[in-house]
Amino acid sequence: MKELESFKDFVLENHFNIYDVAIKTEDREEYLQIRKCNLFNDCFSVTKLMTVTAIGILADRNLLTTDDPIMKYLGSESKGYDRAYDAAWDKVTIKNAMMHSMGIEQGVIDIDRDDTAAYPTDDYLKMIIDNPPTMEPGSKRVYTDVPHYLLSRVVTAVTGMKADEFLQQELLDPLRCRNVAFSRCPKGYTIGSSGAFMRTEDMVKIAWLYMNDGVWEGRRILSEDFVREAEANRYDIYPIENSSFVGKAGMNAQNVIYSREKGVALAFHGSETKDVGTIEQYLVSLF
Repeated sequence: MKELESFKDFVLENHFNIYDVAIKTEDREEYLQIRKCNLFNDCFSVTKLMTVTAIGILADRNLLTTDDPIMKYLGSESKGYDRAYDAAWDKVTIKNAMMHSMGIEQGVIDIDRDDTAAYPTDDYLKMIIDNPPTMEPGSKRVYTDVPHYLLSRVVTAVTGMKADEFLQQELLDPLRCRNVAFSRCPKGYTIGSSGAFMRTEDMVKIAWLYMNDGVWEGRRILSEDFVREAEANRYDIYPIENSSFVGKAGMNAQNVIYSREKGVALAFHGSETKDVGTIEQYLVSLF
């Protein structure tokens, strides 16, 4: 617990608004609340890594490949809209989506920042399709919430289940996560890019799963090949500068972090808009 206590002291001394922190190693699981907070908090873009995990599970089962065109699964519905369908979409692969390199220049949906009641339609897929790629897919990374909404819809197209239902069955229940909730669009599809709510001591389990190459307590949930592919291609897993750690951050200081070299997984929730990199660097420096 000494590392978490040191982290708490650092947070309070610098007046950072970090709620809580959790650690998992081979022989210990620890949780520390730093400020009074809800038991379950918004993971924001950490949600994207869960959506990527759902795609990985399907790829492991040979139900799709990451090189598949994304419209292989969404095309029939997308081409049914009144506006002319832009063939630029046909070049976009699932891998492009996971790499934020679909060729789009801007986000169309952002449930965390937008007034979604002001959207011109309650059909988020239509909004996205009406804003086709303007660059060659794979040529440039542009971070938006659009890809993971589409990936969520791919999960539904393949399984017949909403993405959060699939994740509950195939990921969260095996990890023994408690009372996880997900945001959905007006049509009832999982947002996929944000809007998962969970306990920090459960969120850290996702980092632990990736650190252990897809195995949780002896049970394989995700293939090592997909984990390493996700890390190599930065499917919402990014290296933390000057450390052996990698992880995924969400808006307002939500993080899952892990290091195979150190044998540790970490997670925290918060509502901090400044110096998040400093907070992250301090935490990993304790190990």
